[in-house]
Amino acid sequence: MLVALAFAAGQAQAFEWTLVRRVEQADVVSATYISQDLPVNPGGFIYTDDSATPVPFPANGPYAITGILGEIVNEMNESVPLSECYDHHWVIKRRGFQNAFCPDGPVYTFGVGAESRNTPVKFPRGYGYRMLDDDAYWGANIHLIRTQYLAGDDAAKAAKECNECYYAPGKGCLPRQNGTFSCCGDTSMAPGHCPLADDAPSVPAIYRLRYTVNYTDYAAVEPARVGVWTTPDCATYYQVLHNETHPEQLSSTSFTPPFDMEILLAIGHQHVGAINISLFVNDVFVCASYPTYGTDPNNTAGNEQGYLVKISYCYDKDDSPAPLVVRRNDTVRLDSWYWTSDDDPRIAPLPGGTHLNVMGYMFVLYSLL
Repeated sequence: MLVALAFAAGQAQAFEWTLVRRVEQADVVSATYISQDLPVNPGGFIYTDDSATPVPFPANGPYAITGILGEIVNEMNESVPLSECYDHHWVIKRRGFQNAFCPDGPVYTFGVGAESRNTPVKFPRGYGYRMLDDDAYWGANIHLIRTQYLAGDDAAKAAKECNECYYAPGKGCLPRQNGTFSCCGDTSMAPGHCPLADDAPSVPAIYRLRYTVNYTDYAAVEPARVGVWTTPDCATYYQVLHNETHPEQLSSTSFTPPFDMEILLAIGHQHVGAINISLFVNDVFVCASYPTYGTDPNNTAGNEQGYLVKISYCYDKDDSPAPLVVRRNDTVRLDSWYWTSDDDPRIAPLPGGTHLNVMGYMFVLYSLL
C-alpha cells in the first residue's frame, strides 16, 4: 500500500518528531531521530511516499553531513529483527536531489535496507555533504514487510516469498506483476497482504525509522556529492532465476561518467542470495562489496539467521594508497552476482533458487574535479 504519512502545513501539530540523542564531540554533532509511527498488520506492508513523508534533519544554519546510520525499531525503541519485520529499504532524499549517474533510476541521498543497521555511511576525513538551507525538505520512502503469522507449513518459504514480492491472491496485485513492488506495497489496487494463517491476529505492530546524522561545520570540510549506479541498466530491481547448472548469475552494466570526479566512498547494496557486487574502471577491477549473512537461529536483531545483515565497503578513500579518479571518457562497470541453486547454506533456513525483486546498487560519494 502506498502510504502518505504526511500532513498539510496547517496540521503539523498532529505529529511530533522526537530527538532521542544529541552528543557533541569535538567539532562533530551526532543527532538521533525517531520517525512517526508506521503501523503494519501481520503479513502486511507499508511503502511510504517520500514526497509526502517528511523526516527531520538538523536545522541550525549551514552544516555538512559526515555520516548516517539507520534501522527499524519498535514503539519501545528496540531494534526489530528482520525475521519479524523485513526492512526492504528505507531511503531519504533532499527535495530537488537528482541522481546524476542514473537519471531514470533510483533517486535517493542516503539509505538503504536490511544491512543498514550494521553498515553505517562514514564520509572520508575532510569531506561532507554540505547543507546551506536549514529549511530544506527531506522525505522518506520506507518499505517494510511484516512476515508474522503467514500461511503454510514452511515458514521460511512463506517469508521468502513475502519479502521478495511474489504474487499471491489477496496481495493487491496481478499475476503479471509477480516480483514487482506492486506485490509488496506500492500498488494502486486495494491494499493487500501476504497469505495469512487462519488464526492470524489482525492487530498492527508499530515500527519506526531511527536514524543518526553526524554533522559538522559547513566550512570545515570539502564538499562531497552523492550518486548511485545500478544494474541492470539503472533498474530499481530485477530477478535472478533458479539455475542448478550455472548457479552464479551475473548482471553487468557499463556506464559513461557524466563528469570528471574522484570517488571518495563506494558501498554496495544487494539482497538475500547475493555473492558480491564489484566495480571496474576501464575493465580493471577496483573493488567489491561482500555481504554478511546472519547466523543466529534465535534471530537476534543484527544477526538474523539466513538474512543479509551487513555489506562491506567497496572503496574508502581513507584506506586507499592513491586517489580513485574517473574521467568522462572512462568506462565504469558494475557486476552484481547472485547464487541461484537450491543449495545455498549461507541463507538457510530461507530457501535458495529463484530470487525476485533483488537489487544491484553501488552508492558513491564523490567530488568534482
